[in-house]
Amino acid sequence: MKLPSLVDTTSFKLSALYLGLFLLSFLAIGITVYLLTYHTLEQQLKNTIETEAILLKAEYDSSGLSELKKEIGEAGVSVSHTLREYGVVNQHGELIAGNLRYFKPLAGWQIIRRGTKSINYDEETQNLYVRVIALPNAMWLAVGQNGDYIQEAGEAIVQAFIWGFVLVIFLGAGGGLYLSHAFLRKIQRITQSTQAIIAGDLKHRLPVSKNRDELDNLALLLNQMLDKIGSLIENIQQVSNDIAHDLRTPISHLKFRLENALTRNLSAEQYTERIAFAIEEVDTILDTFSAMLRISQIESGSRRSGFKTVNLSAIVVAVIDALYPVAVEQGKTIRSDIQQDVTLTGDKELLTQMAFNLLDNAILHTPKGTQIKVSLRSSCTQTEFIVADNGPGITEAYRLRVFQRFYRLEQSRTTPGNGLGLSIVAAIIDLHGGTIALSENNPGLKVVVTICNRHSNTA
Repeated sequence: MKLPSLVDTTSFKLSALYLGLFLLSFLAIGITVYLLTYHTLEQQLKNTIETEAILLKAEYDSSGLSELKKEIGEAGVSVSHTLREYGVVNQHGELIAGNLRYFKPLAGWQIIRRGTKSINYDEETQNLYVRVIALPNAMWLAVGQNGDYIQEAGEAIVQAFIWGFVLVIFLGAGGGLYLSHAFLRKIQRITQSTQAIIAGDLKHRLPVSKNRDELDNLALLLNQMLDKIGSLIENIQQVSNDIAHDLRTPISHLKFRLENALTRNLSAEQYTERIAFAIEEVDTILDTFSAMLRISQIESGSRRSGFKTVNLSAIVVAVIDALYPVAVEQGKTIRSDIQQDVTLTGDKELLTQMAFNLLDNAILHTPKGTQIKVSLRSSCTQTEFIVADNGPGITEAYRLRVFQRFYRLEQSRTTPGNGLGLSIVAAIIDLHGGTIALSENNPGLKVVVTICNRHSNTA
């Protein structure tokens, strides 16, 4: 399987997208900071010049032109860019006071660009912010100050953001490449593991790292799925082996009897006997396949769609009534302790079969004189159905194995059956979200079926 190139990975594309969005945001912030800083510094400069111009005009209005000239002289007229410049011109454009002359006789703000010599005798352009105010007698007052520092501050901000822009690109691209490379490494490990599983190594599992990111969570789910599939495959293999082993005996018996009937000269009654035996063997085989198909149907979960509220108490009582004569005939007793009106959301037919199989097993596999107790109890959290006896019981080593398909204890091989009864019971209980456990009854065996309260309640 060919892995995608670095730039084709989802992580790289997402990193590039986020980098682009971040750069746009960074650019918008840079422009905003530049404009805000430029506007603030310019406004501060204009406010300072405006205040000075208003004071000088007030001086002129109160004391006349001579006092205005004196005030401008005391302000220290200088061509230095660090100080303000002043100018008063008449209607002919002649400079009356100060040294600022190159402005238009028009009230308002003006920016004068003029060339100056630096200390290195280089030609420099100076931006002079000038506030012009009209005076009586067709004269004009101008107050100006160098605003180059505003431009320099703006250029510093732009330069800083350019370097920041480059740094963001470098770090973002580097981070994107790193994440994409790490993503590809993880994908490659998952791909190699998948190829190993496809090649036949069904025990192999997808790698999971310690940091548990999204891919690791997905790998965990896939590993759980593979475990389930592996369990099903093993179950199918076991079932296939069990079918071959358990059906060999009845089929061999059937073949032997049929061949015997062909090779011997038998009477009509003997032929009838052989045919009846053959039918009995065929029924046994068909019953086995029917039980297996029933287990498969139950395990598929298709019956869950037809779940309804059923009265489990009535089901258990009906099963006890049906099997009570059988128990009495075999010299066994059944005692019951059934809570009334215990309801359960489930399949009535399957729940009936569950109760029947458990009670039938207790009757079938215990000796004469055994006492069997059936109880049903429900609380706000769970429902318990218990079948207990004082017979020989089952040793702990075999209690889980009895739920395997076709498994039969040695003492049970002489009794009728195919070893699928408890397998069907386990499938029914699992379908209803419950559990089944075998425990010691001192003496005997106790079978406890527990179904949680989301399926049950007491009416």
